[in-house]
Amino acid sequence: MYNPMLNQQMAQLDQEYAQRKANIMQSFYNQQQGSDWVQQNTQTTQRSQTPSQNVNWIYVSGVDGAKNQIVQPGQTAWMMDNNEPYFYVKSVDGVGSSTFRIFQFAEVQEVSPEQAAQPQIDLSQYVQRGEFDALKAQLEQLANTQKKQPQKANKGVEENG
Repeated sequence: MYNPMLNQQMAQLDQEYAQRKANIMQSFYNQQQGSDWVQQNTQTTQRSQTPSQNVNWIYVSGVDGAKNQIVQPGQTAWMMDNNEPYFYVKSVDGVGSSTFRIFQFAEVQEVSPEQAAQPQIDLSQYVQRGEFDALKAQLEQLANTQKKQPQKANKGVEENG
């Protein structure tokens, strides 16, 4: 059954999700650029004094489509792959030199604080209690038999030497 209100709400939620994702990616990219980018962006913002807009995504087909995307000097293009879980960032500086980066979308599982604090231990590398007790008993038996044996062998070595 076709429900236009439901479709409209789904489209709105999709758009809000894409916008939030774009904002997160933009902030991540800004952190990766370092202090030079921050200084350059601050100067540009002070000159323009216009409110910044959110990222406008360009949809491309594959990495070749993203690499072939024309970007003007001093601009950055954010591209989302239509077919794969990748997005691309192509930046061109003032002299026309470009950088191209590929990112992959991956789901991150939420971790509770208890799980994060406890390190994972590989128990296959440790001896089980039963094996340890058996080895301990063998060692004790070996030590007891050596104590009971006479020390004639040592005396014979001393006389020959």
